Amino acid sequence: MYLAAVLEILSLILSRILPVELSFENGLIENLQVIVLIAGAIFSLSLFFQTRDARLKWFQIFCAAAFLLVTFRELSWGRVFFPIAQENFGPVFVDMKDYHFRMQVYFFIAVYGAAMLFILFKFIPVKKFLQCKFPTKIFAVLIVAIVCQYLGKHGYFLDRTTGQMFEELNELIAYSCFPAICLHYHKNFK
Repeated sequence: MYLAAVLEILSLILSRILPVELSFENGLIENLQVIVLIAGAIFSLSLFFQTRDARLKWFQIFCAAAFLLVTFRELSWGRVFFPIAQENFGPVFVDMKDYHFRMQVYFFIAVYGAAMLFILFKFIPVKKFLQCKFPTKIFAVLIVAIVCQYLGKHGYFLDRTTGQMFEELNELIAYSCFPAICLHYHKNFK
């Protein structure tokens, strides 16, 4: 829990001193989030090749697929590549309802999600994973980061500029927890 407290204090301090431009869509912090997610997918695939246990292989495929799905979502399903305006709080993108590829995105999400659920329930022994030692510290950091991300996004105790930075920094913290969770279950699966 100390790690969560340190990370949150650090993110609160940084959100007050870093330039707001770093937290814009397609900004440095958003791009770091995408890099962390892609690195997580690569890390999961490397664990896939390191194990001989078929159940762990499927688990790592599931993790890599989850990382990629969150990466696509973080890239707003491609909308970040089509800015239509610039405002004080960053670039503005095409709304999803007006996005030319929205039906393809919805279809992709449905098929991809169904494939992930199939893998989860067909090939991964969920009960065995639930018997593994629970990664309490990692989940504590993750939960605190998610709550702080929500608080920052909705500006509950910060102004909009600081809140936006706080939100993005906490998303980065949360995404950084995902590879640790995959590694924890990879090491503790019996």
